[in-house]
Amino acid sequence: MGTTQRISSGVKNEPNWGSLTSSTTSAAKTIENIQEKENEKESGTPEQIEKQAKQYANLIKRRDNHIKAIFDRLVRIGGGSKNISSGKSSAIGRAGLRSSKKMATFFSSAGVNGFESALKEIGFDSLTGKTVQNVIDYLITYCTKDAAVGMDETAANKAICEVLRSIEVNANDDLTNLNSLFSGFADDKMLSDILCNFFGVYIFEYLSERLEERISQIRGEAISKETFDLIKKDIMGRVARLNENRIISNVDWAGEEGKNEIEKIFDSIIKIEE
Repeated sequence: MGTTQRISSGVKNEPNWGSLTSSTTSAAKTIENIQEKENEKESGTPEQIEKQAKQYANLIKRRDNHIKAIFDRLVRIGGGSKNISSGKSSAIGRAGLRSSKKMATFFSSAGVNGFESALKEIGFDSLTGKTVQNVIDYLITYCTKDAAVGMDETAANKAICEVLRSIEVNANDDLTNLNSLFSGFADDKMLSDILCNFFGVYIFEYLSERLEERISQIRGEAISKETFDLIKKDIMGRVARLNENRIISNVDWAGEEGKNEIEKIFDSIIKIEE
């Protein structure tokens, strides 16, 4: 089923995605207009050139406003930040919470009890003869294997992959380095940062899954790519600012306290967009 069909719900009690589609389409159109302005040569009197510069600045402002409106529409469609971050929304949130909980529990165990011990707890037999990629592949499967494949689950799976693949790259194909990286997750601040990044990517991937094909159909692949690059840059920039100010410590990530903390992190990120 194509994205064009997915985003237009006519089913009772299903969310109406029209406003979200409209905001994203408007952002893409403005980006297209900006590119057209950039390709124009300045000409005319000083007054005319100044007018052109003001028109360009207004287009940039309009683009940024459209991109911000996208997140507001998503939160509204999901029933508000509390419904999304607690898993009560039928649109978005449940898969992200489920996958992040599994990831956080493993990361915390690896930081506190040791990497090999944490791997054995989830059924990974031995590191002997294994590569960094073998381990990361297993962790991706572990964090995503219980998820039925829907749009919410797909977004969560992609976010898990991005987070774990970034750790794989940083390990530089060395299991000792990988062990050291996971040992660092005994620091709750580091784990909080990872979760913030996960939820940022998750929200972006959900928007992309729903809308990127549609924008590509309307405006072309180049404009669609730039639109979603800017959306992701904006989300992750907001997440980075949240990371700088968030202080947590001594969380039992495997228990109810961990569940509550994950929901608070998710809620904080969503509220950045409201």
